[in-house]
Amino acid sequence: MLTLAAVTYFYTRNWITTSWVTFLHHGVFLIVFYLHERFWQKVDIKNMLARSLIKCLTYETILGNFILGIITLAITGDVQQMTKITLTYIGIKHLMYIVNESIWKGKRKVVYAYVVGDIIHIGHLRHLERAKAEGDYLIVGVLTDKAVMEKKPKPVIPFEERFAVVSALKMIDEVIAQETYSPLGNINKIKPDILMESESHDEKDIWDAGRVVRSYGGRVVINPYYKLQSSTKIKNKIWNKEKQGE
Repeated sequence: MLTLAAVTYFYTRNWITTSWVTFLHHGVFLIVFYLHERFWQKVDIKNMLARSLIKCLTYETILGNFILGIITLAITGDVQQMTKITLTYIGIKHLMYIVNESIWKGKRKVVYAYVVGDIIHIGHLRHLERAKAEGDYLIVGVLTDKAVMEKKPKPVIPFEERFAVVSALKMIDEVIAQETYSPLGNINKIKPDILMESESHDEKDIWDAGRVVRSYGGRVVINPYYKLQSSTKIKNKIWNKEKQGE
């Protein structure tokens, strides 16, 4: 409100016009903001940068220009003043929006976990649920076929399909590829506040990754291995039944 009032008064030098434009615009935008946020709760875009940019485009650029332009023109009756006020205010608001998103993004606690996801079972769900409970934003790395094959046999399900299945899990905010068996590459890019590990992971990988995470103030949480179920057990049961002709 202060920004719009300052911009409007700068161009009109009229406090009455300034008051009408400022209060009408923000009165309308209280409703617009509510409806806009409700709409975006139903939009599933997991990449936060893309989500923020598109929200900025729809809210600030399209709705902001359109509504402020109509209100300003109706009150001032001057196309030139309407154009100057609208473009100046919306330009400033874009910068304010970016700063605001950066501040809020900086305050959230980011958790990183990683899976192969060859056969999703209850152990995966428990691991990811605990990971989500540790922070505000859960990023999950899905190992590529090449990454898995550094230490294990090639997955039965192709990477693209494993990636799609993991992306469909509701507790996850963002899914990315993990190009190596060790999570170090993605950790160096993301700098998560918390690295979620499992007892089933390689001890050296946990140690190396943990050292990096702790170096910038993060921490490592190690989940106990879910012994009641595993992808390997499931595969072995299937293969044994196939051999027996069942």
